[in-house]
Amino acid sequence: MSRTWELEDVSGRAIEAPYTFYLPSAQLIAQLQVGDLVKLIFQFEIQSEIESEDAYSAERMWVEITSREGDEFVGRLDNSPRFIPDLQVNDEIRFSACHIIQSQRDDPVPSLADQYTERCFVTSAVWKDRRPVRVLYRETLDEEDIARRYSGWTLAAGDETDEYCDNPDNWHFVSLGAVLNLDDQFRALIDLPFTHEIEYVWNTQTETFDEQST
Repeated sequence: MSRTWELEDVSGRAIEAPYTFYLPSAQLIAQLQVGDLVKLIFQFEIQSEIESEDAYSAERMWVEITSREGDEFVGRLDNSPRFIPDLQVNDEIRFSACHIIQSQRDDPVPSLADQYTERCFVTSAVWKDRRPVRVLYRETLDEEDIARRYSGWTLAAGDETDEYCDNPDNWHFVSLGAVLNLDDQFRALIDLPFTHEIEYVWNTQTETFDEQST
């Protein structure tokens, strides 16, 4: 049987979605040694016999490093694959640093993907139509907001009508990181400590956000 799987180079994912896809830092990669466990993505083109799982096209599995030379590694598969018939636990896996998505070591560099997991409200104009954020409003949180990990931020393109905003289908409750992947021009504003309810509006002349009184 020819090999039915390949390892995914995850560096592209991190470039496309830096605020939601965690990629181990170069400092963490440098620390990896024999005996460490790392997680890789094994892609395959086999349709599952279980109808409800037909959509699966990859398995994320742990590999124990057995040798290393620079950014090239050899390891032992530490999981039993569910869908890949030509892979078994303890099989030898050769991989590179660009295939590693996780390690059991703590990363010494804070991850962007961990910083923006709180959620926000965002209009379809931004979320679906991919228009830039031009109005931001941050409100005070209550206990229910905190429980559902709401950041307090509402984001919009700025020209949505009242009728548009009154339609719940035009609103989405997603992570801040997911919106930042589309447009991160406002990132410095959401990094500021919360002191009071505040609104920012884009100034087309200065091409900056101006604080508005609320």
